[in-house]
Amino acid sequence: MKFVRSDSPEVARSIASTRTLARRHLPLFLLGLLPNLAILLTALVGLIISIRAAAWISLPPFLAWNAWVLWRARSPRFSWLVKTGAGRIYVRLYVGFGRAWQQGDLPDVVVLEASEIASISIRAIEVFLYGPKPKMVEWLVIQPSQAVAESISNQIPSFLGDPRTPDLSQRVYWKNEERHLAVGWKWCRPSVQKSLQQIVREYPSIVIGPEERSELDLNGIWHGYREALDAEERRMLVQAIRLGFGCDLPRLLSQRGRMSYRAAGACLSEIRREEARERAIPC
Repeated sequence: MKFVRSDSPEVARSIASTRTLARRHLPLFLLGLLPNLAILLTALVGLIISIRAAAWISLPPFLAWNAWVLWRARSPRFSWLVKTGAGRIYVRLYVGFGRAWQQGDLPDVVVLEASEIASISIRAIEVFLYGPKPKMVEWLVIQPSQAVAESISNQIPSFLGDPRTPDLSQRVYWKNEERHLAVGWKWCRPSVQKSLQQIVREYPSIVIGPEERSELDLNGIWHGYREALDAEERRMLVQAIRLGFGCDLPRLLSQRGRMSYRAAGACLSEIRREEARERAIPC
């Protein structure tokens, strides 16, 4: 198990010759949102002059930007998450805009030899955010052999070693307590179940571990008229934030008079600050 940069010539050739097993399809609306808003604002300003001026000012950048977004989101070079071939499994550590640009010279791919993998399994959480219909959060869990896990634990890059950083559902991270690599499966195709079946067919020697399922039911938090949250409710909200549902929580907390929207936002900000302080305190 090793961490490499995908743009190094040797690695790039290896990746190009392997088969893509899974891709992350990020929503085009989210990827192009801010520049499109800026273009729309420019068009509105142009309307002060004339409709023709607004079209000349806004239409070319709108078409060019969205063509680039479409290519960037759909390009196999940028969207792949898991590749297999030549007895190896390649896992992309982050897929999307911004993150890769911020990493500088840090590695962006983890390479595992099939012989280094003790087992692969699926971990899933059913999150009852509001109402009876759950949202599923899934990971592909790769458990390296004991010798590999012991040798790699002290070499894990810092951005992989903190599993409490949101959004875990679309992150790849190393869970040091259990010595495994968790690959978030949000917006990924095909499903994690189908991808696991393909890995098994390609590498029949890899053991398939039991699937783990759990649930997080937040429904009880929204019903009540107490503004103060107890310790269990705060713990559940922290877990929901880590799973990527932080944007939904202020609205839900403000429903049915639990607290005002402003108070809900302040409460969640406080919870995030407490979480950050806990991460900064060494165990």
